[in-house]
Amino acid sequence: MSQLTSPFISYQNGLLHIRKHSLSEIAKIHGTPLYVYDLVSLEKRLNDYRNALGSEVEIRYAMKANSHPAILEMLKKSQMGVDAGSIGELKRALEAKFPPRKILYSGVGKKTSDLRFALEHHVELINVDSLGELERIGQIVSELNRSVSVLLRINPDVKAETHPYVATGFRENKFGVELDFLPQAVEILRRYGQRLNLEGLSLHIGSQLTDLTPLQLAVGKLRKIFQELKMEGLDLKTLDVGGGLAISYHKEQKVPSFEDYGRLIHESTDDLSVQLICEPGRSLVGPIGLLLTEVQYIKLTQHKKFVIVDTGMNHLLRPALYRAYHEILPIHEEPNSQPKLLYDVVGPICESSDVLGRDRPFGSVKEHDLLAICDVGAYGFVMASRYNSHELPQELILTD
Repeated sequence: MSQLTSPFISYQNGLLHIRKHSLSEIAKIHGTPLYVYDLVSLEKRLNDYRNALGSEVEIRYAMKANSHPAILEMLKKSQMGVDAGSIGELKRALEAKFPPRKILYSGVGKKTSDLRFALEHHVELINVDSLGELERIGQIVSELNRSVSVLLRINPDVKAETHPYVATGFRENKFGVELDFLPQAVEILRRYGQRLNLEGLSLHIGSQLTDLTPLQLAVGKLRKIFQELKMEGLDLKTLDVGGGLAISYHKEQKVPSFEDYGRLIHESTDDLSVQLICEPGRSLVGPIGLLLTEVQYIKLTQHKKFVIVDTGMNHLLRPALYRAYHEILPIHEEPNSQPKLLYDVVGPICESSDVLGRDRPFGSVKEHDLLAICDVGAYGFVMASRYNSHELPQELILTD
């Protein structure tokens, strides 16, 4: 039995398994392409996360990573809250019976109807992304004769070392309120009085953070603003430090541990009397998912060797969008001594960007072989489409 990138997958008697489950047998029963999620592994990761953070930090799962109903149900039973990044995610969280007090409603483009819906369904905390949104919420609560608590998302102007498409805390990004505009935000809050209660501050500097130094800098800026606003008489109680912790997509990639992350949060805020929130997504669910696919053709040209499979960028967009790396494994284990050739693993979509993996080593790959694409529990199915009128892949949940 050999260990691979994910602690939950291994070769057993020459066949790839996720824990005790044979992926070959799963594919025979359910077909391909197929997303497979392991809830036992998710529960273990959640417990590890909680142990590292301690009871002082409230975890609100970032639904954008994976909003499968079974995952939401498991997290709800574990007394987790959620971060809903759109009106659709908010409705899905309510359908999953998350208590409204456990839902943080985020997002940069909330429509008036979206905000009214949230207030009518008693969502108690809204993550505000702009001065315009803050003003709009004030107008709505005044019209409805209600009150609401908000977090003000700060853009700390910190550049995270990650892909530019998933960096969210730099001055050139669309997210959050710039520090120079805080006086205007305070003015809006005071104009609406008790109807618009500033519960605290939040930030999120990006996703797939492999270095915690930028996060440490951003939290340092956030705590300074927190203290300054309290001195101005605002009764702040909450700091939301976001999410973004990386996972290891290949064996050589070193990422911070849950313990490193928890230590940074506590050391940066221990002298503050504050409720802490974090919003993990990828770091919880990324490693618990696989995408099973069947080889359709082996295509050899004078310049390249291709493995053409029955899934592609329509089902897993990350490689095409970010040039992201995912380990791709044969279901049948290949001996280390077997000579290997390099292939591009590609899908059926009419785009040259439909590449799932470049220059991947395989020994005896052939038509109808099964492959597993690893670490797709986050930003996999939720970004899938019906491009070229292909069907969406199926999803399977493992619970034992």
